[in-house]
Amino acid sequence: MSSNTVELLYAKSKAYLHPSTSNKDNVAGFLTLSRPNGPSTNKDILLSYTPENMLSAEELKLYNEVDMAECLVDSMGKLSLEAGPSGLKKKPGDKPSVRRPSSSSGSGYCFSLPLSLVYSIHVRNPSLGWWYGSIVLHSKTGEKMPVAFFHDDESPSTIQRQKLLNKSFDPFGEDGQMYWGGQDFISTLRRYISVEKSTVEPSVYLVDPSSVDLANFAPLKDQSSKKEPAAEFKLPNVNKLLATAKWRVLETVASFGQKTKNQVAEIVDEHVPEVVVRSVLSKPEVKKISNDFDSARVYLAKWAAQVKEEAEQSQRKFMLEDTVYDRINKELRTGSEILTPEEVSNASRRKPISKVEWDGFFDHNGRLILTVDEVKFRIFHGGLEEDVRPEAWLFLLGVYPWDSSSEERKTLRESLESGYHDYKKRWVEDEDKRQDPFWKDQKCRIEKDIHRCDRHLELFQSKKTSPPNLSEEIAGAFEAPDAESSRNDRESSPETPDEDEEESEWDLANIQNPHLFAMREILLTFNEYNVNLGYVQGMTDLLSPIYVILQDEVLSFWAFTGFMERMERNFVRDQSGMKRQMDVLNGLLQFMLPDLFKHLEKCESTDLFFFFRMLLVWYKREFEWNDVLTLWEVLFTDYYSSQFHLFFALSVLSDNKRIIMQNLKRFDEVLKYMNDLSGKMNLNDLLIRAELLFLRFKRMIALIDRENQQSNVSGELYEVRVNPDLRELLSRDLVIQKESERPEGVGGG
Repeated sequence: MSSNTVELLYAKSKAYLHPSTSNKDNVAGFLTLSRPNGPSTNKDILLSYTPENMLSAEELKLYNEVDMAECLVDSMGKLSLEAGPSGLKKKPGDKPSVRRPSSSSGSGYCFSLPLSLVYSIHVRNPSLGWWYGSIVLHSKTGEKMPVAFFHDDESPSTIQRQKLLNKSFDPFGEDGQMYWGGQDFISTLRRYISVEKSTVEPSVYLVDPSSVDLANFAPLKDQSSKKEPAAEFKLPNVNKLLATAKWRVLETVASFGQKTKNQVAEIVDEHVPEVVVRSVLSKPEVKKISNDFDSARVYLAKWAAQVKEEAEQSQRKFMLEDTVYDRINKELRTGSEILTPEEVSNASRRKPISKVEWDGFFDHNGRLILTVDEVKFRIFHGGLEEDVRPEAWLFLLGVYPWDSSSEERKTLRESLESGYHDYKKRWVEDEDKRQDPFWKDQKCRIEKDIHRCDRHLELFQSKKTSPPNLSEEIAGAFEAPDAESSRNDRESSPETPDEDEEESEWDLANIQNPHLFAMREILLTFNEYNVNLGYVQGMTDLLSPIYVILQDEVLSFWAFTGFMERMERNFVRDQSGMKRQMDVLNGLLQFMLPDLFKHLEKCESTDLFFFFRMLLVWYKREFEWNDVLTLWEVLFTDYYSSQFHLFFALSVLSDNKRIIMQNLKRFDEVLKYMNDLSGKMNLNDLLIRAELLFLRFKRMIALIDRENQQSNVSGELYEVRVNPDLRELLSRDLVIQKESERPEGVGGG
């Protein structure tokens, strides 16, 4: 294959150019996507228009076959490119080679440009005024492109696709619009490069847009001129709530005073009139509920939180996204520290990075073509789709360098495998070590936690176990010493166990699920990698998501070691790492939310003990599995700070500030309320709030520094001092704290 040929990926027949108002001047041709030969990325794919009269008979046949291949639907309803109408047989993924499309002609009726030079596509749907739908390409070079019209009534592929849609009683395409040929083009283009619809002009699609492009095409709306009507707020169905056990906490509502009822009305921001609150609290069903669970104030706080959540959800249906962010910003403001509309807009959550978009970040050698900050900005604000995580997490956790090529990563992978097995041999082949009491204790702790680790995930599930055979247990007590030794060898061997064996809950070392077995091997090997730290309860919580994403023992080990670089301070023996984080969070709370801090002081809750578990394992028990993965990859970026997890904790407090202050008076009430937030928090809202809190914190530090500088210039002695631990929150550098050498005779954590 020469440089004059390309791989034809897509062709749409009967795409016309209309050079004049006369139909007789119309030019019929093909709109195509083709990949140049040699090293290339999807950004090098050519988007071309070629008139039919420039193609030979053989080429015309190939173009038509590729066009019709898109219409063949397999039994799963997915597109098949295996055969064309004239018997063109290809292996899956194999595309015909054709002559490279011309970029220009004497008549100007053809064009060809790489996707990297396409800035946007203006899509005009068929309408009464325009019988044919069309697309207008806008290039980054400013070159004017002719408008391509889709004559769907002539295109065999479009006609065939329409028949298939009609047969399935679904004649609609994207966004509920009637299907037409231009939708095929956009959907195919999305297989190869990121294509985003503009939120300010829905007919414009941005091709491989940068964050700046997205911001430019999604400006803040004018709230004064374009307000949606507010929805009528409806109270939660109290009778329905009473039917569930968790709402039996209504208990002593009948005794609540008028003042307390007014507090609830304030909490829901006037969306619930006081008279409605009074009527709900006086319901007979409410009055007769016994005090089985929480105190009255804890119940009221939970009830207020639910009403607040429902009010906000109701609002969201009728509010523009930037209005939501603006509302949070106004709620957080303190004097001059309010953020600008641009800062608020940039804090919006975006779509997760797709595989197509991720691949577009790299050149044909597998090297990053964006800056690391640009990639982290996208991950921070959108997260990753599931099929992107296995590769992206290796970069985020330091296994792969950001500036490496595909070939360098392949070589590194081989080196990592060798290194992992070197560490593993230290315990697999050392019989003395395996008999050491400390090592045995560590192994037992690991196996206990492995058996309990995320068993709700299908990957870690095993067959139902049966009770142990007592006669075999008795016989085992009289086994010869070498039989016992043999069994110990099996327990610690790196071999993958048989998958069809049943797991025994009564034999911790008998881990039959191969994935749980691999996790045990990783943790035992980590003991050799980090001899001072050893295994501490909670590490399985940190390893589990990494292993589920990678499902590779070697890569999971090195990703875990990268993660533990920052997390080791959570597990040191004297707990100084956790104590310091709790102290910093306490100081951050005083600095950012002083009125809430004063209230928690009255409740004797300033130790923030309820955050201990959240910080220890990065909120893994507080959110659904997929939300945990998104949160972790956001935190992995260190985009604003390596301690952004503390601002996330602050956002949880900020989100519940009014409810806590107006309803909770004692330590046990605050503890109960905060613990019960698990599984009830909205991740995206908290991430937005955390980012705005960080930006406001940064602004406040800058203002203090400016005031101090002006005071020094004017000779004033007054200076506002900021705790150095708080200043450290502005740094992206990891806070590393290593465990000291383990004293003789000290057991595991």
